[in-house]
Amino acid sequence: MTGRWALRRLLRVAVVGAVAALLLSACATGSGGGARFVFSRFGDGITEPVGIQVVGLEPGEPVVLTARAHSSAGSWSSRAVYAVPPTGSIRLWSQEPTAAPYPRPDSSGLLWSLTGPSLSQQQLEAQWVYSPLDIRFSAEQAGHQVASGELHRAPLSAGTISRDVLGSDLIDTGDPAASGLAPTATVGTLVDSVPTPVDLRPGVIVIDGDDGGASGAFVSRRIASAGFPVVVLPAFVPAGRIPGSAALSVETFDAVLTWFSSLPVVDEGRIFVYGTGRASSLALWFAANDPDRVHGAFAASGATALQCTSSAGSPLLIQHGRALPCANPERTIAGTDILPLQRISGPLVLACGTDDRLLPTACDWTRAGEQVRGDEPGDAFLYLDGAGHDITTPPLLPIGLSDLAPATAQATEGARAQFWQVVIAKLAGAMRP
Repeated sequence: MTGRWALRRLLRVAVVGAVAALLLSACATGSGGGARFVFSRFGDGITEPVGIQVVGLEPGEPVVLTARAHSSAGSWSSRAVYAVPPTGSIRLWSQEPTAAPYPRPDSSGLLWSLTGPSLSQQQLEAQWVYSPLDIRFSAEQAGHQVASGELHRAPLSAGTISRDVLGSDLIDTGDPAASGLAPTATVGTLVDSVPTPVDLRPGVIVIDGDDGGASGAFVSRRIASAGFPVVVLPAFVPAGRIPGSAALSVETFDAVLTWFSSLPVVDEGRIFVYGTGRASSLALWFAANDPDRVHGAFAASGATALQCTSSAGSPLLIQHGRALPCANPERTIAGTDILPLQRISGPLVLACGTDDRLLPTACDWTRAGEQVRGDEPGDAFLYLDGAGHDITTPPLLPIGLSDLAPATAQATEGARAQFWQVVIAKLAGAMRP
């Protein structure tokens, strides 16, 4: 019953989106002669897909397409050259460019391939999570501009709201695990959609490893904008440094889980954990060790074993003031105990890129996790061909791609779209009828 309900819901969303795209395309196309841009959109959100085409061009004459945007952080631009066929129209989703930062057809290639200033993590979040962007497109033939168009992109935070989760929030639940927290301490961040839904829905605890574009600020806003409440729990101290012992305790997670489960909109039987990179094994550990309260898990680009942060034995987790055993990261996968993923009660999604240069063994870890897990309905194991490490940044954000080879960058962007489609579908499928 739940699966059929979720499928019907997704189909309704798809139909509504397709109609909206057609209406927006018709408005963008307009009437009259001359070359012009036509945008097919499913919304103005910065991660929403866009189909770009230019019609009315001079056949046989190459066209140079440029996208430019200006923000408080600096200027952004991308460029691609296409051969114009006899029809005088180019469709980016079906036509290969002759010169571009992506080798294959790509409907939104000019968006995710934007390049600009080098930004810190805080600046990245200010730019792509909290700031809108107006992107100006131009088409040139024979050195003359023949068409122009503009897209407004709402920030990733649009339609969401957030607040700090304090120690006092957790203490008020009466959970003994919260007894050691300071009432004024900031433990995490709650992110929800606006307006707040009135029906119960799955919730997600993001174990934030602060891995660039995969950080909690990006992940939580993407999930909340789809209508699912999120609490972000930092796994490490600032900049990922762990001074002597783990920054995250099992008791803190337990207290956050108790508080999060008590929220009126959260279905306490449908809570997921999400972790990427170094934090992925933490999310998997919590899901495997508390299957009665954690329903499922999403993890990508990381190990499926609880590894120490160094060969010296620096731990990842502490429990009752003591470090939990972790494996030496220099040991082979075959010589390391994989987490007991078979204990996870609900859906498990593991993902990796086959061209991951930061963790070349990422897909080996994923495969080892899949073997331990076995064949369970609802699971998804994504081995994303040609993709790099950063596959969990939401799609269409020009983050972590410019330094990659064009084929790898495009494969990574495609992997991001595929991964997020699965994540949102699993959350939607977990809603009760």
